[in-house]
Amino acid sequence: MKRQCGGILSALLLTGVAIICLVVVAGVFVARNIHVTTTARNGGDDVSIDTPAGHLDIRAHEKAGTAVRDIPFYPGARNLKDNGGDAVIQWTSNHDKADGGISVSASEMVTSDSFDKVVDWYRGQLPNWILAKRAFGHVDFELRQGGYKRIIGISEHSDGTHIGVATIGEPASN
Repeated sequence: MKRQCGGILSALLLTGVAIICLVVVAGVFVARNIHVTTTARNGGDDVSIDTPAGHLDIRAHEKAGTAVRDIPFYPGARNLKDNGGDAVIQWTSNHDKADGGISVSASEMVTSDSFDKVVDWYRGQLPNWILAKRAFGHVDFELRQGGYKRIIGISEHSDGTHIGVATIGEPASN
């Protein structure tokens, strides 16, 4: 009986050592083959990641502009400072695979108007948008069209009604 117990413990110990070795080898591989570069540019940061499989670029901008394109701006609302931004994520493969990208943009506004007044105004301005979610003090409108998704989130807060706008889709469509 003791011999069986010793054999099981030896097998578990060898398996644990093998797993630790694999983790170390993977860490060395990542350290030698994946390179990350960051660059600060006018109002944003860029990150480039080179891997053996390809290249990932992330371009971030602190000033959001594309999220509200083609979306009516609520009258009297003001943009919140330091709240919002754009990011474009682009993948380029080294293996002739299909490359892809995604663009994300968001911004937030606030108004002193009531939650119901803001919801009714957007419902009238955007009749083709879907009322995707409604909970007490929060509403999401969505539109999916031409490779992108747009979302307007309206929520009630102590300092007023907040209006969040986001666009997610292909870089060319934003």
